[in-house]
Amino acid sequence: MIPDTGKLGAARRILQGMMLLAGGKREGLAFFEGTPDAFGAALAPQMACILVGGIQIFLLPDKLMSATKLLLSFCVLLLPAVVSHFYAHRWGRGALWLRYITAATWCGWVVVLISLACAVIAAVITPDVARQSAFIGALAFCAAAYELWLQWFVAKVGLGISGGRAALLYLSILVASIALYASAALLPPHYMVLNDLLQPMVTMKGS
Repeated sequence: MIPDTGKLGAARRILQGMMLLAGGKREGLAFFEGTPDAFGAALAPQMACILVGGIQIFLLPDKLMSATKLLLSFCVLLLPAVVSHFYAHRWGRGALWLRYITAATWCGWVVVLISLACAVIAAVITPDVARQSAFIGALAFCAAAYELWLQWFVAKVGLGISGGRAALLYLSILVASIALYASAALLPPHYMVLNDLLQPMVTMKGS
């Protein structure tokens, strides 16, 4: 177990673990603790964003749609933990689950940070190219492909399972997520998440 040397030291270890796993180094897993508190800390940033969104419900005109988005975000946030917990216990890897899901949750930020850095660099060096829908689409595709590999890798080394089982785990999370989004689109008030995803591209193209 990694000794606790304060919040700054803990943050440094988390960041180092994220960078190692992002580079395909399995030893990065050792920088994460497998405790409920560690998992709660990994969820905290995204949970805070959801709570802020919950406060904004009272300020927006369409409160039903806002509440739907809030509930959907909460379900999608917890979905990887629920699905992976099921598989981990089914495969006899329950003892490794907390450390794995903590690392996997933190590593979700790696893709966001890398994508943001690429977008900023492109906007500074070649602003005209950065506004092109082709560039935005290519960046989104690369980010999605990298996230798929990273989450597959973290599942493989974190739970000590085969590549096939890691792929099944991540595919199950994707299918469950799509099912949630589809349900939100089919049921009132018919929230279409794709519209929100495409809005930044439309805005950048029009600017």
